Amino acid sequence: MEKLITIKEAVKEVMSEDSRSRNSDKWLILQTLRKLGFKIYLDYDDLRKMPSFESITRARRFWQNDKKILLPNKITSDKREAMQSDYKEVFR
Repeated sequence: MEKLITIKEAVKEVMSEDSRSRNSDKWLILQTLRKLGFKIYLDYDDLRKMPSFESITRARRFWQNDKKILLPNKITSDKREAMQSDYKEVFR
């Protein structure tokens, strides 16, 4: 059985093996997803043109949390609240 790897471990391994990942969050994300077993096929030039994943999720949070529009369904909302609560508890 293959050993499961945590996200932190995967990020560390990617950053240790690939210096480009230390300078580009997009590259780090892509390589981490690959390390975790996801099959992603993307030309590096396309990756450089893409907006950051953080910018996209930050924009979603703006519309949902600040403007209170385009809200998620109840299941997703409940999951996000639980994750936020767990995160706050762990990092107090």
